[in-house]
Amino acid sequence: MKRADLVAFGRILRSQGRDGTVKLKLTEKGPPGLDPRTVYIEREDGFEAFAVESFRLDRNAPFLKLHGIDTLAQADALAGREVFAAAGDFRRLEPDRFYDFQVLGSRVVKRDGTEVGEVAGILEAGGPVLLVVRRGDREVYVPFTEGICVKVDLEAKAIVIDPPEGLLELNEI
Repeated sequence: MKRADLVAFGRILRSQGRDGTVKLKLTEKGPPGLDPRTVYIEREDGFEAFAVESFRLDRNAPFLKLHGIDTLAQADALAGREVFAAAGDFRRLEPDRFYDFQVLGSRVVKRDGTEVGEVAGILEAGGPVLLVVRRGDREVYVPFTEGICVKVDLEAKAIVIDPPEGLLELNEI
């Protein structure tokens, strides 16, 4: 499996118990939209596939049990490693909801076709989610709201925006 075909969804924090279960820190906010049968962990020589025995939430903490990881020592050896899944393993979200990985790397254009830049990051700062749009060597913040982001085309990896006058110049950093 190639890295381009996979989505990082978490990082292994530590072992949990003696049966090889590990505790994760998820990259996506909110409840996981993932029900994987197989996960991939990056090793020095590529990705290693593991069948998933269980993936559960316990008091809002995600835990993962992998086939073949059956001891505390084996689980501890995975601490700090990123865990990947195939994009198709993520559940479909309701309309107008997106996973971060679906939006990152998208082209951002104005309604008139003017190129704005590419989504380089996502900020959640207590208000509306902000897209961090890279414009050459600069970045601008664009609120990821229905009124400004008028079309999100996941297939084309493109977002059409209708920013209010001055927005793109106001927050340029």
